Formats: sequence, structure tokens, C-alpha cells
Amino acid sequence: MQANETLYLEQTLKIHKINISSFIDFQVWDCPDSIELDFFTTNSLVYIVDAQDDYIESLHKLIPILLNAYSQNPKISFEIFIHKVDGLSDDDKIDIQRDVFQRINDELIDNEKQINLSFHQTSIYDHSIFEAFSKIVQKLITELPALENLLNMFCSNSGIEKAFIFDLNSKIYIATDSSP
Repeated sequence: MQANETLYLEQTLKIHKINISSFIDFQVWDCPDSIELDFFTTNSLVYIVDAQDDYIESLHKLIPILLNAYSQNPKISFEIFIHKVDGLSDDDKIDIQRDVFQRINDELIDNEKQINLSFHQTSIYDHSIFEAFSKIVQKLITELPALENLLNMFCSNSGIEKAFIFDLNSKIYIATDSSP
């Protein structure tokens, strides 16, 4: 749907599964934060924090989810989207991300856990949401170094400056060559 159509979406009350079949087949589960899930076969957990709302309660709900998921699957990738940053100044974006990072880490230290988290500032009104999901999907592709090597060879042999592999259906970029 278009970005402006998302203004009227209701809060997630039950699990909604979305199958994405294209270059890579994967499932996205949109879940309310009150539901208990099994994370044994989960590769990545994305938690959305609304940057334009009071996110303290959301962070308190996140900690048990993180601890539960990590206890079931220590290999899981944890991704925190600090979402709706489009209406914030650059200073506010940095301050909110620092605050979210500090609050989560303080809670994890209190629980004597050291969990590796990745943070992404996202918006539906620019490319940041697609870039964040692209980075997550790239973490899940075991063949990524081989794809990057093929793109490097393609660029050097064809004279092209930069190459990407995009999945047009999901708007995710799968791989790119190693040039800056």
C-alpha cells in the first residue's frame, strides 16, 4: 500500500503471516507484543519502536521478548527499528536512538545478559525502511560473499561503476559489489 494509506491501520491484535516469495522465500509475522512465540527456528526478530510516541512502555515489553527469544535461540538476529523518524530533526533522531539503546542495554545488564542488537532508524516516507530490511535479509543469506564477488567481477569486466541485485517485489536489495 502507499505510505499515506498506512495512517489508518489498526494496531496489530493477532498474528498476521505474510509469505514473500521471490529471490529469497521468507515469512514476515506481524505480531502483537503480548503474544508468546516460539523462536527456535526464527532467524531474525524485528521489533518496532515508535519514535514519535512514548516508547518507554514499548521498551519494557521488549525486554522479556528479547530474553525469551535469546534463551530459545542464541543465534537469532535482533533488529530494533526506531520508526517514524521522518518528522524528527537529526539531533532528535540521534538522541532517541541513544536513549533507546541505553535503556535496553541497562535492562539487559540488570538481567546479566549480553545480547547483540542492531538499530535502524526507519520511515515509510523514504528508502530507510527498505534499506533496513535489505540489511536484515543480507545477514540471512549464506551465499552473500559469493554474490558480492560475482558483482565485483561483473563491474570490473564491464566497466560499470556500481552493481546491485534487487528483488523488485519486496524492494529489497539482495547484494551489491564492494565498491563504495
